[in-house]
Amino acid sequence: MNQSISLLSPFSSILIFFLVLNFFMGVTVKGDIISTQCKNVSTHDFQVNYDFCVSSLEGNPQSKTSDIFGLAVISMELCLNNATNIPTYIDSILKDGKAEQGARVCLGNCIEFYSMAIREVQQAIKDFSGKDYAAALFSLGAAMDSSETCKDGFTEAGVDFGILRKQYEDFFQLEAISLGIITNINGPLQ
Repeated sequence: MNQSISLLSPFSSILIFFLVLNFFMGVTVKGDIISTQCKNVSTHDFQVNYDFCVSSLEGNPQSKTSDIFGLAVISMELCLNNATNIPTYIDSILKDGKAEQGARVCLGNCIEFYSMAIREVQQAIKDFSGKDYAAALFSLGAAMDSSETCKDGFTEAGVDFGILRKQYEDFFQLEAISLGIITNINGPLQ
């Protein structure tokens, strides 16, 4: 009986060692998926900042244990939260009364464009959850177009876009991150 106990002890030690090693390797792999996806996205889209991508995804505690599918959902939720905050930000600018009349018109239009973007990102999340990745990509592209149309309105009116530049650039990057991750899942589009 003492022999069987002594045989279990080295086996148990090895088993515990591999379980602990596997745990830490799993954590490393999860951490690497964020940097791998961000590197891929920022390499293929020069407008995406690698550090912005990593910090955005890592800002969600669930990203530490997510696979690529989880990162796609997290990135779309970041887009949705960002898009949802933009009309509130625009309202605050409009209420303070400091924006010039041309900017006020453009800002009013942008509320509608970002409302459309919100609906498109919500649809993308729904499409992705239904494993219709091509439809999710299409909806995200439409959301990106809505934010671009907001920006174009300022350009066409000859009004400085600086008042919304940061919000637009953050939304654009979050959209591009989502598009890149889902493209990696879906495979290259034909």
